[in-house]
Amino acid sequence: MDVESQIAAWKAEIAAKSHLAVEDLGELEDHLRDQMEALQASGLDKDEALLIAIRRMGNSTALAGELARADLDRTWAQLPRAEEPGGGGYRREVGWVALAAAAAAALGKLPLLFGVQMAEGFNVYARNMALFVMPILIGGYYRVRRFHTSLLALLGAALALAAVAVNVYPFRGDGSTQLLTVLHLPMLLWLVFGLAYTAGEWRNVRPVWDFIRFTGEFVVYSVLIGLGGLAFMMLTTAFFSAIGLPIEDFLMEWVGYSGLLGIPVVAAYLVEKKRSLIENIAPVLARIFIPMFLVMTVAFLVGSLTRLQVLVQDRNLLIMVDVLLALVTGMVLYDLSARGTEGPPTHMDLMSLLLMATALIIDILALGGIVTRLSQFGFSPNRVAALGENVLLLVNLAGLSYYYVRFQRGKGGRREILSWQVRCMPGYLAWLAWVVFALPPLYRFM
Repeated sequence: MDVESQIAAWKAEIAAKSHLAVEDLGELEDHLRDQMEALQASGLDKDEALLIAIRRMGNSTALAGELARADLDRTWAQLPRAEEPGGGGYRREVGWVALAAAAAAALGKLPLLFGVQMAEGFNVYARNMALFVMPILIGGYYRVRRFHTSLLALLGAALALAAVAVNVYPFRGDGSTQLLTVLHLPMLLWLVFGLAYTAGEWRNVRPVWDFIRFTGEFVVYSVLIGLGGLAFMMLTTAFFSAIGLPIEDFLMEWVGYSGLLGIPVVAAYLVEKKRSLIENIAPVLARIFIPMFLVMTVAFLVGSLTRLQVLVQDRNLLIMVDVLLALVTGMVLYDLSARGTEGPPTHMDLMSLLLMATALIIDILALGGIVTRLSQFGFSPNRVAALGENVLLLVNLAGLSYYYVRFQRGKGGRREILSWQVRCMPGYLAWLAWVVFALPPLYRFM
């Protein structure tokens, strides 16, 4: 073999024994090549320099074991303390994150400047919750990544348009369009934030796929932090109630709500800071739940086929089907994100395909139920939103299934599956924007 082939074989052997990340293997190769250059400068030819450099770095088996242990230690290492090397930078980072979380909490109090108390104006706070957080997240990523100012201006305009719309629209009480706005605006602004995360490279597979993985880990961290905050709130309320001091309302408004706005900032920082560890959590959870959801969806499908009338009569069941389809899509994507684009199909790929096929049949049945309700009761805002979301998820899952089948038959690869999901993202963005901006006036804000 030539020198390059020997280097590739040496690196592949270490990769198989240590399971190092690609960037770590690249650093190891760079170190090997540096030693080779030094040996060649002393008069050795390239073949001799390679052999001596490999011998100096050690037996591949021993080296792989040492690297694997070092990588494991690094994975479990905690964030650096201030007194450790590099700890000063970490302390500054924590300071910036704390300041950003406090800024989000402060924005959450803007309605008070207009005399809107949370107790009387809960809908105002609910409509604007995402708008209090997203400017902070987008600003933070602009500070770190310094993407083009034209993109920053576009994102600012999108946030301003959303802020004007949800606060100027004359929503009627607790009507459907207001609830749809509360539910869909955070998802719309999250995709807008995705433009900042990808630094505008939303047409390319890799940046968008990184954002999808980031979203999964962000959700995991947000839930964990939120559960910790909920436990704190419950214990604090219980202790003060035991001594005759009811502080539930104060705690909810000034601690709970402010903490809720700070959670996304902290979660985003933790995902980025511990990327080497955290990037595997959502895919691992997906691999655990995919078999469980496959059994559940098959059982539900069998039961539904004997009770088709329930899908027409039970509106809540149709909403639950939408949630199920979104979960199935997310689990399949996060499982896919745990593996590279190369390699043959595995048993998990087959299980994902079966899960998607079952979900597609359930989605078709749910669409039949929605169409029947539309023919019986007309086009209400909720039914229109449910119809659009079911169609979007149907197209998304159908495309994923198609490319998975090609992959199983050896006619395509995982990159095709990723590319399809990237092509679906603008469709979600357009639909969410339509629900938030067009649907309320279309139905006179009812």
